[in-house]
Amino acid sequence: MSSIRDRLNTSPEPEDSGPGFEQHETRGAGSVPAVPATGPKDDRTDDEKRAELAVSVLFLLALVGAVGFIATYVAWPYKYGESGYEWYTPLLGLTMALALIGVGAGAVLWAKTLMVDEETVQERHHLNSEPEDRTAAADVLKAGAEESRLMKYPMLRRTFLLSQAALAILPIPLLFSLGHFQHKERALGKTGWKKGSRLLDELGRPVKVGDLEVGGVKSVFPDVPGGRRMADSAALIIRMRPEQLKPMKGRENWIVDNQYIVYSVICTHLGCPVKLYEQQTHHLFCPCHQSTFDAANGAKVLFGPAARNLPQLAITVDSEGYFVARDDFNEPVGPSYWERKPSYKEPKYDGTGA
Repeated sequence: MSSIRDRLNTSPEPEDSGPGFEQHETRGAGSVPAVPATGPKDDRTDDEKRAELAVSVLFLLALVGAVGFIATYVAWPYKYGESGYEWYTPLLGLTMALALIGVGAGAVLWAKTLMVDEETVQERHHLNSEPEDRTAAADVLKAGAEESRLMKYPMLRRTFLLSQAALAILPIPLLFSLGHFQHKERALGKTGWKKGSRLLDELGRPVKVGDLEVGGVKSVFPDVPGGRRMADSAALIIRMRPEQLKPMKGRENWIVDNQYIVYSVICTHLGCPVKLYEQQTHHLFCPCHQSTFDAANGAKVLFGPAARNLPQLAITVDSEGYFVARDDFNEPVGPSYWERKPSYKEPKYDGTGA
């Protein structure tokens, strides 16, 4: 007979034990029952996921464009003669277009593929709005926010916010070109011409004394890298008889042999090319708005809407007989504008230029 102590130490057999019942492991005192993971159900279809990815890529493209615009504006060489300077403006345009197209195309694709389609008809009403109408408008905005389903697609939401931030920072570098940072006069006052630059024709050949007959003209460009592609540096050399050419006071040594003179070909009205030369009257004509300049007398305006003379380039000849520039133009070339300074200091050059 077993003792009372033995019966107390013996654990009773569970009712579901024995043959026919599965055996279960006894959990420890500190164990916690496993709870199935819970969270929002992803009810996006495969087409919606692909559309979200495409829209997100476009928004990221906008961010890349904005960053590229700022990097180009700050770091890319833009001064004449620097390596790659001719790509400065095209890269600015390309990166800005990338930013704007990325946001625009992303928004259109978002609306077409992910938003709820609904056709509505708006009745005509008076211009003034009633309080209930304003309340209804607020409700419409709230409903529109819900219908955009922006909260449903997290990747879309994040890239959309990034693209909007990119558009916000896009104009910031341009602010440094305004106000106290403005340098328009300095930027517009410089072209590709510099001291000692030879005058090249349209084929890139240097022009020398004797290449032009009396009454002849020739388009010339500065002998610098990319000089023939510099739109603001195009000029025109003209040969006249010594008794026909009347240089302006103080510019007697800006010409060669009292026969050769050079002017900018950019009209001071709206920037059209002034290359029509009338040999008998020595007049230069602008084909756009018929501004007329007297080439024999400092390219003064004779007729038309141009507001000032064509800028003159001071020239001389080098030891080999080729025409060279004494310096850059002493005033900005191109169209006039209301802020333009009324006068510029006349440079003084040594020698006769002969």
